[in-house]
Amino acid sequence: MKRSMLLVLSVALFSMLFLMIKGERVSKTDILQKGESFIEGLRLVHRQNGNIDWTLTARRADISDKGDKARLSGIEMHIENKDITVSADQGMYDMTAKDLTVDGKVVARGGSYSIISERVKFDGASGRLKADGGVKIEARKFTVEGVGMDADSAGQKVKIRKDVKAIFYN
Repeated sequence: MKRSMLLVLSVALFSMLFLMIKGERVSKTDILQKGESFIEGLRLVHRQNGNIDWTLTARRADISDKGDKARLSGIEMHIENKDITVSADQGMYDMTAKDLTVDGKVVARGGSYSIISERVKFDGASGRLKADGGVKIEARKFTVEGVGMDADSAGQKVKIRKDVKAIFYN
């Protein structure tokens, strides 16, 4: 009696396992056929007057159905003439407007400073950078914190909008 019960349970368990594996395969193919397009290991190079202005790399880019926007993950952007590297977890690149909006913790590192913020929008056409949340600029001799930032890459101007706190070190 125990052997027959063990045999029935074994057959039932193997049948359930087989159905689960088969069902999993079907759902994976459905996702692939119905999902958006994506690119792994994306690299965008922006040239201006024949020179490389900036290079954007992303671990993965999910392209929208219309093909005009890409949701990026694992972002690293290198601005060549300023020697600045910006890294972020995720963001959205608008291919028609050439705008990049990065979400999560955004860290920009230059030669002797770093800028840390949360949500940052980069306008590729004008070269302007805008952040509405908290911003922290750290250098060897000072630290500046505030809320909101506007930066112009052409004029190299950075403006912290409000609640500015600056600490200078010797």
